[in-house]
Amino acid sequence: MERKTRQRELILEIIKRCYTHPTIKELYSLVNNKYPDIGQATVYRTVNKLVNDDIIKRIDCPDGIHYDYRKDHYHFYCLNCNNITDVFLEKDLVDKLLLSSNLEDVKHINLVFEGICSKCKK
Repeated sequence: MERKTRQRELILEIIKRCYTHPTIKELYSLVNNKYPDIGQATVYRTVNKLVNDDIIKRIDCPDGIHYDYRKDHYHFYCLNCNNITDVFLEKDLVDKLLLSSNLEDVKHINLVFEGICSKCKK
């Protein structure tokens, strides 16, 4: 069983409170501002472990990798301002898509819509 270290809990708490889909560098900066004794390698290693343990979600975007604690949604990435917005799809729609494609044993879905957001369109 995985030992829950104090550092892991502190890093996870920062991620839970962050709604901006931070990159690893942004996440390290947030952790470092609040807990300067936690090193960069510890943050990077912990984030990778949290992704591998399916506690946080990795979002692959054109400008790099972002992270999110909430996993009940998908994402829209603006190609102009690099902003990431949450997209909620009905579970039935996703289930039908998986069934119609004969995809029965899907472990993770990393669906990122890419385009220009409404703010940038104005």
